[in-house]
Amino acid sequence: KDKLFKFKLWCDRIDFRIGTGAPSPSPSNQKSDAKPPKTPRNMGNPLQALNFAEFGRDRQGKPLAQPVLESAVNAEKDCSYLYEKLNQRTLDLAGGEKNTFKISFSWRMRVGGTRGFAELLLPALHPVFGIPYIPASSLKGAALAWAEKHHSNKGEIQELLGMLEGKNAKAAKIEFLDAFPTKPCLSVDVATPQWHWQNPEQKVIYNPEPHPLLTLEQPQFLIGFCPTGTQYADKVEVVKNWLENALKTGGIGSRVSGGYGRTVNQKTQLAHSKSFDFELWTQGMYGSNPPAKENNYQGNPEFRPTAIRGILRYWFRAVALGLYDAETCVTLEELLFGKLGQQGKISVSTRINPSQRQDPYLYTGKIILEATEAKYLSLIERCLILGSHLGGVGRGSRRPLHLLNRRMRGCHWFVDGDSLPLVGNDQQWRTFFKSVTDAFKAVQPSTKNYTSSPGQPGTKKRQQDVLDSNAQVWLLKDAVLLNPEKIKNWQNEGDSANVKGAALNLLYGDTRFKGVSGGSGNANVGGELGTPSFVWIKSIFTADSPYQVVTIFGSNHPDRLKLGTELKNQGAILVYGQMSSSSQPPPSNSPKPGPRRR
Repeated sequence: KDKLFKFKLWCDRIDFRIGTGAPSPSPSNQKSDAKPPKTPRNMGNPLQALNFAEFGRDRQGKPLAQPVLESAVNAEKDCSYLYEKLNQRTLDLAGGEKNTFKISFSWRMRVGGTRGFAELLLPALHPVFGIPYIPASSLKGAALAWAEKHHSNKGEIQELLGMLEGKNAKAAKIEFLDAFPTKPCLSVDVATPQWHWQNPEQKVIYNPEPHPLLTLEQPQFLIGFCPTGTQYADKVEVVKNWLENALKTGGIGSRVSGGYGRTVNQKTQLAHSKSFDFELWTQGMYGSNPPAKENNYQGNPEFRPTAIRGILRYWFRAVALGLYDAETCVTLEELLFGKLGQQGKISVSTRINPSQRQDPYLYTGKIILEATEAKYLSLIERCLILGSHLGGVGRGSRRPLHLLNRRMRGCHWFVDGDSLPLVGNDQQWRTFFKSVTDAFKAVQPSTKNYTSSPGQPGTKKRQQDVLDSNAQVWLLKDAVLLNPEKIKNWQNEGDSANVKGAALNLLYGDTRFKGVSGGSGNANVGGELGTPSFVWIKSIFTADSPYQVVTIFGSNHPDRLKLGTELKNQGAILVYGQMSSSSQPPPSNSPKPGPRRR
């Protein structure tokens, strides 16, 4: 043991350089006055944190992965020095800035990854440095896919990027380097699907399931290229353009169609597209850290493009389940929105201006819809207009924006476009509903109508709302309804009757209809904690006269039927559905009762 100890190599670093410009090693007896750069001590990394951090426990004693993910994020905050060194190394290997470019992403991104603990899919973490990165193979794959689609000279593609076909192989002339962020950007994210197809019953059940995960938040990457010989130096620009175009049109990583992995000012990729200006006044949109008692109700707000995609999916099901059987609905949903291993026919993205205020937050920007065919674009466009006229998006989507018990509730979502918003005219609304069903039937013909129950209050008992013959949509004019932009002081005015509107005042003012709170209310109408309301209320402001839209799902339930009666007594106009065969004939657009699902 003593002999082995005598020959132990005492050093904490072996530093070397490679490449044609690397200096020849100095003789061992040559002394140097240069001091090695200081390296931060105890510099951990996210990969180490994931290996050694402890799980948390919930109230039932089940393990929680989020504390482990948070420890990885905290470890990455101390990696600025490492990012600086790796970016400098990229510049050195690439031969300077001329063979590199920087690319920034507008929201979040996930690239690569491995199956981690507790079935979590972790992002790609460098096996040596333990930090997030984009592998060179992913970058090369993106550039190759774009070049094969847009570059006419196939021979040049194989020459520069290489090829392997059976026994035929050719080495690439331009090498891609692993790309590292320019600064720490690792963040805890969450995916919370709320509605789930349940087999074999083929019902859509409400059961929110939060899944924490790691993503990169608004990262910027330095991407470098290296020619294998000086004779190929002028070809770096060609390959660089291929990759830049690939990233600026198709993004990179997983869930690109839902808003992840999209570059700043990304161009549209699919053949058909349309954009809409929008405003969203909201109590706040949140990811992994929503307001809660544990954080003194101070969460981390962020606009989440996935919320737009989620609400479009909700309204897609609301229409589709009234036109098709469950099996056809599943097939059509997977065709449009995609599934694991299958890319969908549509894509949803946003361009957002940062919120300039809070309580409420105000987000403005554009919603960009893309589709592979015109009929798919028409369908998802109808879903967007439908959703923005019947409700909101994100927290409080079923109520107009207002103040309740000194806290912001509900939201106001305005989508601008030709002839939008719809005026409070029954004929225009009935024409619009017909255009919605026509758009669906252009994609998947239907000769039947189906009815579904929205379920009951309680865990896993609430089911998907459906615009079938048992749904009602009412228009209630309210001349004194206040637009959120006209409210100067929300704490003083936010709970006034003119802000809530006549429909919400009716709902809140009657224990037969309001949600369960403080021991009173009716869960079969207004819902309860853990059960979404069966009633949506939306405020709409037009040049003529403001009005509110009230949507009642499962209006054949006696408690909800009473709400419809009260709305009628207040002068509301029924534009979808029916009261009963004895009270009034159904509007011409209303679906006839069809096969019933339980």
